[in-house]
Amino acid sequence: MKRWSRDDIVGAAFTDSASTSHAPIGSYYTDPAVHALELDCVFGHEWNYVGHASEVAEAGAYLVRTIGRESVFVIRDSDDEIRAFYNVCQHRGHQLLDGRGCTNVVVCPYHAWSYALDGALKGAPKMREVPGFDRSDVALAPVRLDVVAGFLFVNLDDAAPPLAEMAPRFEPILRSMVAEPEQLQPVKTKAFDIAANWKIVTENFLEAYHVEFSGPAHRGLVRIIDTATYEFDIDGRTIEYRARGGEPGTLPYDSNPDDAFVDAPGPPFHQVFLFPHMTFSVFPGTNMLFVFNMAPNGVDRCAEEITYFSLDPDLSEPSATAEDFVSEQLNAEDIALVEAVQRGVASAGYRPGRLMVDAEQRAGWGEQFVHHFNTLNLAALERQAP
Repeated sequence: MKRWSRDDIVGAAFTDSASTSHAPIGSYYTDPAVHALELDCVFGHEWNYVGHASEVAEAGAYLVRTIGRESVFVIRDSDDEIRAFYNVCQHRGHQLLDGRGCTNVVVCPYHAWSYALDGALKGAPKMREVPGFDRSDVALAPVRLDVVAGFLFVNLDDAAPPLAEMAPRFEPILRSMVAEPEQLQPVKTKAFDIAANWKIVTENFLEAYHVEFSGPAHRGLVRIIDTATYEFDIDGRTIEYRARGGEPGTLPYDSNPDDAFVDAPGPPFHQVFLFPHMTFSVFPGTNMLFVFNMAPNGVDRCAEEITYFSLDPDLSEPSATAEDFVSEQLNAEDIALVEAVQRGVASAGYRPGRLMVDAEQRAGWGEQFVHHFNTLNLAALERQAP
């Protein structure tokens, strides 16, 4: 088995300091072997976003996710406990559920083995005719689940520390964005299949160096925040961005100051990235929090999902224009950008350029965020790789 070195993965010019570093080498984004390593070493050991407890609000409600190489599902049982399981029958391995829905029993589509909502085997056809078959010996394989401020996360590593220990700043930041996060409910979800590596999609979201130059929607994004008040904090697995909102008349969507979340102590523009693949955002003048989930779907594809949550049953009319701006305008420009980057890093002519970072690493436009993200990813690969 190949022994991986740092230079194999990111290249010698990717240094420990963002101030001196170049971008990672092209194979970091195109090599199937690196991608396979990430599925095992990153997505197999980090906390992965699944959804919100309100998405499995009643007994039997379930939600299926792909986490690295695995399919898992979360389901609310008859005792009101949310559980997570590998999405695989314990008979011959057929996957059990797909998408989302509600059921009072989980039935395998192959041989009709049935499982209770707590994972215990309820029954199997002909089981009384099989000598020594004891259904009490059979149960679905559980997956670790953490519920943080109403949001659901799973970890395939039974030995991993809790999310609160691995990312202690995440929950306090989230609670400053929405005072009642447990009461959020999903009002809209948009899914996109992007022809780019998941890291390229994530990097694009993290940095603002491109924002002024990348199209009309990105120039609109600049008007969403009061740049004089823009601040950020990089702390382990979290990156927080915050600012006052731009003037209502200049925002690229309708806005209503009364739509802001009630009693939210944080600023109107507020985002937190949680490694490895998710960002939680609040925009000024809206009654929504939206979650970007950027999951690998192959070495050169990313399954991006944006879910909009609100304390209200629906988005207000002004907030609906903000959702359209994010999903259909801004995201369309970003998809075109990252797909072009994917094609570029695969070129024999690509030479990784210097990351653009100011001397103090405090400018909001800087690419220190890209460096930090890839440092975390590299550390996960080095920690777990053979």
